[in-house]
Amino acid sequence: LSEIQKNNNELLNLTQMELGNLGREEVNQAIMALLSIDDALRTEGLASICYRRTLGNPFFLLEFVKLLEEEGLLSFHLGLLQWEWDETDVESRTASTENVVDLLQGKMEKLSTEAQGFLQCAACLGTSFTIETLRLIWEHQRKIDTNVSSSKQSTEELLEAMVEENYFEIYDNNKYRWTHDNVGQAASSLVEEESRASFKHRIGEIWYQELDEDRLEPSLFEVANLLNTRATGKANIDYAKINLIAAEKARGISAFDSCCKYASNGISMLPENKWTFHPDLTVKLYSLAAEAAGFLGQYDKMESYCSHVITQQSISTVEKKDVYL
Repeated sequence: LSEIQKNNNELLNLTQMELGNLGREEVNQAIMALLSIDDALRTEGLASICYRRTLGNPFFLLEFVKLLEEEGLLSFHLGLLQWEWDETDVESRTASTENVVDLLQGKMEKLSTEAQGFLQCAACLGTSFTIETLRLIWEHQRKIDTNVSSSKQSTEELLEAMVEENYFEIYDNNKYRWTHDNVGQAASSLVEEESRASFKHRIGEIWYQELDEDRLEPSLFEVANLLNTRATGKANIDYAKINLIAAEKARGISAFDSCCKYASNGISMLPENKWTFHPDLTVKLYSLAAEAAGFLGQYDKMESYCSHVITQQSISTVEKKDVYL
């Protein structure tokens, strides 16, 4: 719709409205409308189950109703020309679906291995991403993942299929985003918990290695977050530098909590000889961490970071100037 409005600005005037969760009665009215039923009492039991499973979220309500039909729990009787269901059956067979993430994950698990792998990669890219970024990540992942290495579908074909499944939506030319935050969360949950951190770290490494500095900047926080899932505590100067840049960017938008976390992660990635061979990087990270901690009212941490710099005899007073400021 936004694209249509851009191209026809003089003809269309669109108003965006935020729709909150529906109440029990509103869910029942929605079920009545979807199933073309006028008797509120007849749909009351089904609507109650739908409400408890989706908490009245309109998006997930529609997804849940579609799931009921796909599972044969909701069917149209051609002889009677009406929808039929068994509330006891619906209740028992959807008992494990106590939240929308479980609901979506169960639906995603029925997709092909290739489609699931594609969603897992997309889940690492944040709430939105370009087709170029997803293609870059997916092509690399496909080469190393034996489960999807024989994939015959192109990135564009998989994207189109995921849009049809209502997992992605297109916005702003070639950009895509999850139709709901919980959809991305469900896709991330497809990766086994014990290997989730290493999977995200691998995607972060691909992303970092393939992008130059200019192309990396718009996705800086996402890349840093992925690299930090497993790399903290292990010396890596390149990743420490990424965290420094992320901390500086976070400070620029007054996100001091994030700034402190990125600086702290960067410090944990410095080698033991950091003051000898990487003094500039080390001072910058400690100074940023101290500054952010101060803004957060964490004065003990601030003093600790400052003390680490001030007590170093291998660097000059001029090099220590940032912590004094």
